[in-house]
Formats: sequence, C-alpha cells, structure tokens
Amino acid sequence: MSEAHKRLKQPERVRAQLLAVAGDLLVQDGPHAVTLDAVAQRAGVTKGGLQHHFRSKQALLEGLCDQLFDRFDVFFAAALEAEPEGPARHARAYLTSSFQASTPDELRTQRAIALLAFTLPSCRERWGAKMRALVAEDGADPAAADRLFLCRLAADGAWLDQLLDIYGTAPDRKDRLLSLLLRLTQGDAP
Repeated sequence: MSEAHKRLKQPERVRAQLLAVAGDLLVQDGPHAVTLDAVAQRAGVTKGGLQHHFRSKQALLEGLCDQLFDRFDVFFAAALEAEPEGPARHARAYLTSSFQASTPDELRTQRAIALLAFTLPSCRERWGAKMRALVAEDGADPAAADRLFLCRLAADGAWLDQLLDIYGTAPDRKDRLLSLLLRLTQGDAP
C-alpha cells in the first residue's frame, strides 16, 4: 500500500494547501507559473489529487479568486464596521482598506487579486461588479458621488503603488495622503 493510501484524508486542508500554493506561485512567479503540475508538486499531492478538488487550471484560479474575494470581504467589513454611520461611510472604509495592507498576508492577498484581475477575465468581471456595488453605496447626489469616486480612484492609485512599490512612498506620507482623502470624502477642502 502506498503512502498516499495510508494518509488521513483531510479534503479541506488539502484544498486550502492547493489554493495557498497557487496563490504563492501567482504572486512570486506570475500567472504563467500556476500550472496543475507545479501546484501539485509544491503541495505534495498527485496531479489526480489536485484534480479531485480542481478539474482544471481555470477551476483552480476561480477557486483562488473566490478565496481572495472572501478575504477582501472580511477585511473590508472590518474597515466598514470601524466607520461611523454617514453618507461617506463606504468610501471611507474603502480608502482605509486600500491604504492599509498592514500584514504580509493582506499584501499578498491584494497582489494576488490584482494579478488575477489583470489576467483572468472572469475575475476582472467579478471584481468590477464588486467595485460598482460598493460605489453605488455612495449615494445619488451627483456632486458627492463624484467627489467620493475621485477619492476611490486616488486610493486605487495608492493601492497600486503599495503593491508594486512604484514611488517608494514612505509610511508617513501614505498616512498624510489617506488623511487628506478622508477629509475630502466629507467635502473638506485641503
């Protein structure tokens, strides 16, 4: 009997390990590196074992996309919970969550979401739908909605800078920029 037959079956643990390996490969080496063979080998399972959970590379990437969106939802929900009620609440929570990837796991999650959104049309469509739903929470007043949307776009730029370290923005400057954008959500001029 092989070692594989002697191991205890823990499908949720194996599935989580496969997704973690796929995410690591994606962030470290790019989308081209995420192959069924590479994921199976790094996870220490057979290709058949991987395909028991994910029939194809597309299914694996979709599963990763689901997991990453779930993580984003948890992170965003915590930011939203910390915000007082008011018309700009959702935008402020978005700004805060965009600027503050405070742990390596949060940064990895955000990098993986960006890479999947850039390379996987279904992920990009889902991300767009999620973002449009969040923007809809900004209200119907055109002037306020435009101001909040502009703040979101600035936060997206800061998010991209954080992911790629484009400008090498110092933490104190990031804090000042976030503070400025948060004031702008309230209509306060800088």
